[in-house]
Amino acid sequence: MRRWMTFCGLVFFLLGFGVSTAQAHVIASTGYSTVTQDGQQVNYLLSLEYDVLARAVDLGAPATDDDHRKQALEGAKDRLEEYLDPRVVVSLDGAACEPVLQSTSVSQRAQKAYAELALTYSCAGSQGSYHLQYKVFEDSEAVADDHTNLVEYHFGDRTGRTVFDRSHHDFSVGDSSMVTSSVQFGKMGVEHILLGLDHVLFVIALIIGAKSFRGLLQVTSTFTLAHSVTLISTLVGGINVPAVVVEPLIALSIAFVAVENLLGSTRHRLPVVFGFGLLHGLGFAGSLRITDEVSADLLVSLLSFNVGIETGQALLLVAVFPLLLLVRKTSFGVPAQRMATGVVAAFGLFWFVERFFLA
Repeated sequence: MRRWMTFCGLVFFLLGFGVSTAQAHVIASTGYSTVTQDGQQVNYLLSLEYDVLARAVDLGAPATDDDHRKQALEGAKDRLEEYLDPRVVVSLDGAACEPVLQSTSVSQRAQKAYAELALTYSCAGSQGSYHLQYKVFEDSEAVADDHTNLVEYHFGDRTGRTVFDRSHHDFSVGDSSMVTSSVQFGKMGVEHILLGLDHVLFVIALIIGAKSFRGLLQVTSTFTLAHSVTLISTLVGGINVPAVVVEPLIALSIAFVAVENLLGSTRHRLPVVFGFGLLHGLGFAGSLRITDEVSADLLVSLLSFNVGIETGQALLLVAVFPLLLLVRKTSFGVPAQRMATGVVAAFGLFWFVERFFLA
């Protein structure tokens, strides 16, 4: 009975972890902001996931294409402006600047529709201390748990990046240090891998396929090296591979590694993992939008994001590998691993079909 419970434990751990992570991935929302001072005016380009914004502002029936989304946004400019007014605030020396929603549009990012909202803030002057406050979705049931907004700002000679999230709503231009920015980007990296079920299941497939702790370190180190190469190259070097290509291949990589585990064909695991790691690096890069020129500050932010990803990956190894070793010592070790691997393969194949044929 104890062995049977251990067997079920691994399977339900993977299933339960997968379901809860998938839900967190759906709940979690990422936005982007580019804030630029132009004399007494501050231009604020705000990018938000369309579906989340539509639920928060009640834009009506779900839109099926970008033309309908554009029409819905344009028809709701007054409501959008009213919704954003108390939630996205720019002030100069304590005096709030006057906001106007100038235009709306729609873009595609990582297979998701984004609402592009161009706001302008008229301020009383051009010199002084600028302060940003961001509370979009904080009081909305549309995002039940987590919303993060990655900000790039340009105020005269003061430029940089910051992150707004549920614990960080305010920012004074000039107050951000490299250490603060690094911590924020590191936290973002941890959340990105742990809330991304596709990346989680790929790492779990690698863990299940590892014959020893040494072998596990080899494959995870190879994966780390590969995705670090494409993550940095994409964001700094300007490499651009469409999400419509990357996302289906990431799904296929999960299924491929899982099927290799089932067949016991892992002789060439390291080059396979390196190739797929390059793909996953492109996926990680899709969660960031960097328009700044390369600088020491930018490189530190990207490195912190990558360290966060590695930290999240290490947490997965600590959580899953000891459990796997325990199961392998039971008579149900082999069927347990096969069933868990089958679940991972099924997820990968389903996502591949969904992203390639149904997108």
